[in-house]
Amino acid sequence: MSRASREKKLLYPTLLVAAVLAWLIQQELTPDELHGILARCYIFNIFMAALIHLAMIGLKKAHVEKLGFVFLSGSGLKVLLFFLLIYPVFNADGDLSSMEFASFFIPYSLITVMETAALVRQLNRA
Repeated sequence: MSRASREKKLLYPTLLVAAVLAWLIQQELTPDELHGILARCYIFNIFMAALIHLAMIGLKKAHVEKLGFVFLSGSGLKVLLFFLLIYPVFNADGDLSSMEFASFFIPYSLITVMETAALVRQLNRA
């Protein structure tokens, strides 16, 4: 198995393990009433990262010039879906607390950094 192939196969388990560890740590620091939404934020971000990654790998050979646009569009889609699906839950009381903000921003940042690093490695090898 080639090194690039191993890296592709390791991305999802690595992403999942890192996200679970971060979720467990963040859950200990987050009030109990946010635990459900925190888990949903991690699941949402992992799912979106996997979709973006698959789209970019699928387009890599045919449309390499469009990959930056696809990545930025995927990141924008993550934020848009956050505001449509998750933000209303956070803003139900009329206030977005720093803990609520962290419940989305920490998983978003962690997973986006991991996704970016994996894609850069894979694209540099292509």
